[in-house]
Amino acid sequence: MKKILVLGSTGLLGNALLDALKPRYEVIEASFSHPENAFDLSDPQSLMALFEKVGTVDAIICTAGVANMVDWHTAQSTDWTLAINNKMMGQINTLRFGEKFVNDDGVIILTSGILAQHPFKGSSVVTTVNAAVEAAVKAAAIEVERIRFNAISPGWISETMVSMGMDPEPGMPAKEVAQYYVNLLDNSESGTTTIAAKL
Repeated sequence: MKKILVLGSTGLLGNALLDALKPRYEVIEASFSHPENAFDLSDPQSLMALFEKVGTVDAIICTAGVANMVDWHTAQSTDWTLAINNKMMGQINTLRFGEKFVNDDGVIILTSGILAQHPFKGSSVVTTVNAAVEAAVKAAAIEVERIRFNAISPGWISETMVSMGMDPEPGMPAKEVAQYYVNLLDNSESGTTTIAAKL
């Protein structure tokens, strides 16, 4: 049975991903608040320590990452620093550090977001770091042949929209988004970003 490490396992999408993976895979959970495998995505030493603790796996899936939704003119340096250190570099470091802990023919799957493809006013910071994550995946896939690198770009998740008092119809349920990650585990693609959204 293949072993999958899920970073961000306690979030909405992470929980849906666990439900999708556990019937077929051995799953190792990790998140900022996990009781056994806690880590800080923005701290390179914390991330490396987690990989060393868990050891070799067949895949790493990262659904973790924080960035504030602020527009170009009101974004503060702290907003950019948070997004770059956490959402962007945290996921890029997942590629950099995680690579050596993934078995041959394995895969690392990151999470960007639909705002990389379809930005709107007020999304400047999030759009920028999401696009950087996708570019890193594409670049790493050119230089590394032993394992694969891919990204999922989710749109609005229905459950999130409900919690915000919005109409969930334009969104996609978390369990459906999770299936996009599962589908990438056993195919041969590398360097791709798959959009998981209603367009």
